[in-house]
Amino acid sequence: MESKLQTGAMAAVGLTWEQAKTRCPTDIYPACHNAQDSVSISGPVESICKFVDELKSEGIFAKVVQSSGQAFHSKYIAPAGPKLRKALEQIIPEPKPRSKKWISSSIPEDKWNSELAHWSGPDYHVNNFLSQVLFQEALAHVPEDALVIEIAPHCLLQAILKRSLGASCINVGLMSRTAPDNSIYFLSSIGKIFIGGQNPKIANLFDEVSFPVTLGTPMISSMVKWDHSKSWDIAKFDKVHFYNIFKEWIFLGVVYSVIIFRALENRKGFMKSL
Repeated sequence: MESKLQTGAMAAVGLTWEQAKTRCPTDIYPACHNAQDSVSISGPVESICKFVDELKSEGIFAKVVQSSGQAFHSKYIAPAGPKLRKALEQIIPEPKPRSKKWISSSIPEDKWNSELAHWSGPDYHVNNFLSQVLFQEALAHVPEDALVIEIAPHCLLQAILKRSLGASCINVGLMSRTAPDNSIYFLSSIGKIFIGGQNPKIANLFDEVSFPVTLGTPMISSMVKWDHSKSWDIAKFDKVHFYNIFKEWIFLGVVYSVIIFRALENRKGFMKSL
């Protein structure tokens, strides 16, 4: 807001990254490489709307997306860079080395060994804010059968993740702007992470409990109830059937004992012959 940026817009289009770079007008920039055939573009409002209509007329998917009137990841927000850097220098006074597990989507892979890519600091995050998002290239490094957690105010990328990563990966979004109650949505997502094979430390979500608890602490027994919403078939044996099964058990037990006895006798005779 302080930078007084030119009003801009963004749109999602059904083009490949190469097609977007070729087809975009001179004042529109491919901003995010979301998937093989999905790209977000940024530019002036009128130009974006005109280009979207042009693609629609050709039967190509195109839709203007909500971006708060800004053309993110393009030259149109470059004036905000210096002010963002100044603010980040107060938040991150000492840059920290990035882990090898940190896959960058704002720096091309052939420059991952550069000084900029080595540190998590103001310079890196300003570059992340201004540069194109190479999300599809980053997803290529996600292994099969991975548990992918989207940490964001809204799980916007779930559709892209499911399409790009395939069925072998489990994708979990933590928050959703369409959920009636995000606390329930969040806890449900934690449950999905647990089902996916991880063990979240849910105790960290609550204040530490010191024992013994106070006298007025309510019991939880009233909150635990049987779920009768589904019916389940169970085995039921009558006396005759149970008696027959019991006889089979006795017979098998005797046979097994005879086999063991004969094996021991054979072993005993073998030892004597030595």
